[in-house]
Amino acid sequence: MIYKILFKRENIPFFLFLVTCFFSRLNSKFYLIDILGQLSFQILICGIILFFIFLILKRLFVSMICILFCIFLTIDILSSCNRCNAFIEDKSQIHNKIRLMLFNVNHKNQIKDFEILLELILFEKPDIILFQEVSPQAQNKLKSLESFFHYKIGPNNPTSPFASIILSNYALKENKEVDDFAIVTSVIVNGMELKIIGYHLYPQFNQALFNLAIKQTNYLKNLVKNNNKNLILMGDLNMTPASKRFTNFLKETNLYTYMSYKNPTFTWPTFLPGYLGIQVDHVLFSKNFKMIGKKTTDYFESDHRPLIVDLAF
Repeated sequence: MIYKILFKRENIPFFLFLVTCFFSRLNSKFYLIDILGQLSFQILICGIILFFIFLILKRLFVSMICILFCIFLTIDILSSCNRCNAFIEDKSQIHNKIRLMLFNVNHKNQIKDFEILLELILFEKPDIILFQEVSPQAQNKLKSLESFFHYKIGPNNPTSPFASIILSNYALKENKEVDDFAIVTSVIVNGMELKIIGYHLYPQFNQALFNLAIKQTNYLKNLVKNNNKNLILMGDLNMTPASKRFTNFLKETNLYTYMSYKNPTFTWPTFLPGYLGIQVDHVLFSKNFKMIGKKTTDYFESDHRPLIVDLAF
């Protein structure tokens, strides 16, 4: 009976949903399966839509199986990321605070409407900004920000599409390493030294890029382990909190973050409504930090939305 149900022509969407559910919860070295893992939340949404479609069509047996898989998928997604709940709800207590902004500009973006970006930055008042995928044309525009942020680290003449720049209101010190993918620095905030790593992982659009991203991830794990005290890791990591690869990365690096599917902060892509996107841009941190605020803002000619995070320590 089950065989006949699955392989009826009209049940092909249902069958595909079951298959994608299964593969999305694997931590695979095959890039297509990994992509399914990154899209686990979107697969769940598709499953819920299928449930209602089958219910309207009065195909109760299929609809019940569909909703059961949706429940199992929801439980697995929510239970997997047990390091995604580092959030302070009681904001009345006195904490040291720092506001961070992360913006993947897109290396094709020349920031033609720089005044709008400047207005946003002056309104949000971040203490530290990490710009990624900075083109030479965009960098010329960003130089104007150096009158507001007196400290900078990053390549003066970026040649890679993955180039990163940090602008800071706090003095940057111990700049151990700067290249097109990694920035490692530290700041002193109210007498405490905070380590900051800015990093960009390759997008995993094919197997070759995925293999490079895995090598980058292993390098990043060692980088984090060597700088694991009062650490903040920022960047386009091309992983979503719904994926096993992301949750395993948090466990292996002993880092934390906060993610809410009730109030999502999906950063990519901008041509979709925010609730249909995915979050690939992240601020991760060691256990002595907690998040007190997180949001995305309007975008500026980029396929990524800027991410703004407030941390307490």
